[in-house]
Amino acid sequence: MKKKKPSKISRGTIISVSVVAGVIILIGVVTLNSFSPVNSDNLVFAPSSNVFLKAVSSSNGNYHYQHAKGGKTTGSAEGISPSISVSQDNLIQLHLINEDRNQPNNPSKHNLNIDEFNVHTKDLGYFQSESITFVADKLGTFDYYCSIHPDMKGTITVSE
Repeated sequence: MKKKKPSKISRGTIISVSVVAGVIILIGVVTLNSFSPVNSDNLVFAPSSNVFLKAVSSSNGNYHYQHAKGGKTTGSAEGISPSISVSQDNLIQLHLINEDRNQPNNPSKHNLNIDEFNVHTKDLGYFQSESITFVADKLGTFDYYCSIHPDMKGTITVSE
């Protein structure tokens, strides 16, 4: 009777290789998704311009967007429902976070829409976020808005 030779690859090695492969695949999927704009059928391999917005409410109950950079809100009045300026044909990655605390009987959901570029986030609850990538392929000034709160809006200007 022949003895089986023990396998040189241990179970731990197989698990480790599987985990590493899974992480690499996940990173690849996220990377490809960041190059897949919502208003184009093609992948765009270019660095994106990042725009960060927070959905908040003020002490008087008005809802608005605030421009944020590095996790900090701009302190000036220009930061409220800011005008965003981008260059034509740039890849834009728009990041929205809902920082509007829930009140009793008010779940404080917010979203962001730019119809001309097919940008539509889902309705975000408190402290949820979503990032959307699009190509600024049309010249002009366009409205962005929250479909839940009609007064919550701003403009995005695409120039050459």
